[in-house]
Amino acid sequence: MNQNKIKFVTFSLLFGFISSNHSFASDKIITHPNSEKLLHDLNTARELKEKSQENFASITRKRSEVHQQVKGLPEEQKKRILHKSGEKWLSARQQSNNCMVEYLSKLTSAYLNLPESHSLITTVKEELAAQHPDQNKNKFTQSYYNQLTLLSNACHPELIKGKINPKKAYFLAKLLKPPSSIKFEDRMHFIGITVEPQQWHVQAAYTLAQLRAGNISIARKENKKLLRKAERLSKKGIELNYRKEGNIRTYKSLQREFLLHRALIESHAKEKEDAKKYLSEVLEIEEQEQIKKEQKFLQSEIDLLINS
Repeated sequence: MNQNKIKFVTFSLLFGFISSNHSFASDKIITHPNSEKLLHDLNTARELKEKSQENFASITRKRSEVHQQVKGLPEEQKKRILHKSGEKWLSARQQSNNCMVEYLSKLTSAYLNLPESHSLITTVKEELAAQHPDQNKNKFTQSYYNQLTLLSNACHPELIKGKINPKKAYFLAKLLKPPSSIKFEDRMHFIGITVEPQQWHVQAAYTLAQLRAGNISIARKENKKLLRKAERLSKKGIELNYRKEGNIRTYKSLQREFLLHRALIESHAKEKEDAKKYLSEVLEIEEQEQIKKEQKFLQSEIDLLINS
């Protein structure tokens, strides 16, 4: 058990003792009704993530040893052994990735839903900040972008719910700031050169984070970039993997989502007519039922703001 984990567990036990045995007057700690469950779920996800990573590292080492051991063996026997080793490695890798996804989801949820007065909020915030790929020694490699993708996907379900402390949303915005590759891509599209989008889901989550932080102008600016790319690429009818493995969407589908984001932005800016215009464009585009179900939070929020 490392020092950070010891510190976290110690704080959890201390907080539980204080909250169950003492009552304060003006300085009483106000806890979220689900605070203990949030922390329990986070601890469970963290432990599973650490075990899966240790298992993956162990199998990776064994795989390397197997490659050395099969040298000189008959070709058929070598293929059989390497195939079996490869299957174990792929399985361990997938399990490690799944555990990381769950861990980031629980970590993000704990940070956003624990009250500011909670004794562990700073610890959780620091832990979330440590998940940014800037902490990775191999910066701007494929693993860097993979980690940033996982982080943005973990934040997305919380960002579409709407009820986020603006200070916490601003922290997420800093965490999800698009890297230089996305800025280069935006410049290409601005001058009329069409290129395939890179990590656009990161930019979409960043847009929503800025909106939740109250930075409407920044959110609108980022949304315009996303719409520019989606509109151009949607004319080509290309499909791509989006957010969830195996879930294939077209650029027209992305255009619909970004139009929905724009309607949300304008509704927050109290530009109700513009919000209605973008929402009407959204409703004219066909979409899969599952995706529409995921977007219902945003549409309900837009309707509420337009009609208020």
